[in-house]
Amino acid sequence: MGAAQVAGGAQHAPAGPPTSGGGMVPFFYGTNQYAEKFNSTTTTLTTTSVEVPNNVKPGGFLRGVRMNWTAASGVLGGATLSADAPWSVHSSISLENIDGAPIKYPMGGFAHMANQWFSRPWHGDPNRRFDTSASINPSGTLFIQPEIRQTAGVLANTDARAQYAFRYTLNTLANFASGGSPTAPAVTVNLFTETWAQPDDKDLRGNPIEAVPPGLNLATVQRRQLLALNAAGSDNTIQLTNMGNEIRCITLITRTSAGARADLLSDPIRWRLDNRSLGVFSPTEVFNRMSDVYASLQNGSVRPTGVYVFSRFYQPGDMIGEPWLGTTNASYLIYETATATGGTNGTIEIITDEVVPVGPVPVEFESI
Repeated sequence: MGAAQVAGGAQHAPAGPPTSGGGMVPFFYGTNQYAEKFNSTTTTLTTTSVEVPNNVKPGGFLRGVRMNWTAASGVLGGATLSADAPWSVHSSISLENIDGAPIKYPMGGFAHMANQWFSRPWHGDPNRRFDTSASINPSGTLFIQPEIRQTAGVLANTDARAQYAFRYTLNTLANFASGGSPTAPAVTVNLFTETWAQPDDKDLRGNPIEAVPPGLNLATVQRRQLLALNAAGSDNTIQLTNMGNEIRCITLITRTSAGARADLLSDPIRWRLDNRSLGVFSPTEVFNRMSDVYASLQNGSVRPTGVYVFSRFYQPGDMIGEPWLGTTNASYLIYETATATGGTNGTIEIITDEVVPVGPVPVEFESI
């Protein structure tokens, strides 16, 4: 009903959301979150990787693409699952702008999982979600999300002539389950658009509703860099080349020459921006600082081996964190540390979660 009927026949207009001084209802109070499946594909893992490209269904303001997958018919057959399962079933995932430029750069499922966990921690540890299963028939969910929160970083997705692209590539069977005689699983991937809906012109009280979200004044990008580590005991100067934006989070993932995740950074780990030291850490101090910021690491989750996170965002509800780290194209941002035992010819993967202000940043979005 448009109004509530009460004793005596009196009617009251519905309670309305807050309005600005001019009677305008803020976008957040005039919209709703909307989700719709736009693709479902079943593919059996084979000896070659299989790319599945999709256009994102237009409508509203895009929060992100949620992908979940299940599998059937796989038999382990004495094989050994990848240590990164179930995320390693995807060798690459990416989200592209309407002009083809990457918003979420292509990288493996495990890297996307780590980025989701540590740059959007309010969603929790993906490994503990209800549908995560690391088996020969893997299942799980990833939210490939340009939005930070409460519309900050959303994408206008209202033109069917200019669509965003979402791509994922299923891994080979050998890279997912090695050795033995496994039977390949058939993996079903479902894709959902998650949006803020376009609001009505007016609310039920006749107040005009703000037509576009304030979060459009921020853009986000996730980029990746892969470098080699020197021999065990040798020093490394690890320079980040993805500069020029404000950095929210840096996730480092170290692997041995065989591709296995391992803790390969040793004491001390020096972090420097141009001529300013941002800290001199031991690995234990890095892990303690991660535990300070991420409640999941205090509530039963286990830090993935080989993962080091340097967060630079503020969580308003918990009053935890620090401001975004501003950089320019000329910034010199480096880590210096020696390679630990077992790291000879290994690699370090660097994932940067970045913010690009494209207009005045509302104060409530600053450094979140």
